[in-house]
Amino acid sequence: MNTKPMIWRPLQPNDSVEIIAPASASTEDKFTNGLQWLEKNQLLPRYPLNMVQTDLFFAAPLEQQWEHFKEALYSDAKVIWCLRGGYGSMRLIPLLEKLVPPKNPKLLIGFSDITALHIFFNQKWNWPTLHGRTISQLHPDWDLTHEHQGLLDLIFGKVKQVSFNDLQPLNQAASETGIINSTIVGGNLRLIQSSLGTPWEIKAKGKMLFIEDVSERGYSIDRMLEQLHQAKIIDQEIAALLIGDFTEGLEKNGQSLIHDAIRRFAQRVNYPVLMGLPCGHAKGSNAALPFNTPAKLLIGQKCQLICQTNNT
Repeated sequence: MNTKPMIWRPLQPNDSVEIIAPASASTEDKFTNGLQWLEKNQLLPRYPLNMVQTDLFFAAPLEQQWEHFKEALYSDAKVIWCLRGGYGSMRLIPLLEKLVPPKNPKLLIGFSDITALHIFFNQKWNWPTLHGRTISQLHPDWDLTHEHQGLLDLIFGKVKQVSFNDLQPLNQAASETGIINSTIVGGNLRLIQSSLGTPWEIKAKGKMLFIEDVSERGYSIDRMLEQLHQAKIIDQEIAALLIGDFTEGLEKNGQSLIHDAIRRFAQRVNYPVLMGLPCGHAKGSNAALPFNTPAKLLIGQKCQLICQTNNT
């Protein structure tokens, strides 16, 4: 496989966007809001008529999800945007393994359960992907915030890089002045854990690993980090550990032990651990983070992450 990450084609006004539902179902109103956001920004949503339905834990039966996903992969669209996370994306990976990769990479957008697909596309096909809002998180009345404009600028190719400033070092390795050049992989911590022992097990050696999660208490975060460490995914061979948003997961007394667990883990390792990326399940913020593109991490007194977008 070519080790240089591939290039994706930025969107133009009136381009089609493929919407897929590889995981859990969305409500009709959230789906409609997402469609209106796309149309408001001069994009043409493309989706099957039965997009909003349920099948036990999933948005649709596996066969139906797969047929639509496969059509989207080989269509003329440049972007595949996931409807929602939840649960179910990993069921599609054995089917993806059998496919010949399309000639032109498509930009996959989503987060949470979509982490399984990020890992597959990043590792197996060497595609860049975008960790960011799902269709169900978009709204036509979304104000022109920095995050909103940043997402539009990124998918329309108006920017060649995105930056995250004022990251917080959590250990000595992150406090020492230096520059790390690598790529970013990862996503939802629970899904990263779920990859262990599978053909798509995450490979983070030499890379910056990004993690985020929701509704996981401190002890659960500690347990997942411990398992990944013992599995030698995050022992001493990754370039850095980047901490996104960890929300909810409160103890019975209303306190959170999540950051305590993360800080304690950071003291155990010799690679930089930094927090402060506004990406994940936090309400009101989920900045787009490019995966499998060239990235530069500046550490020391001022910590900054600069990610190339890898668009043409």
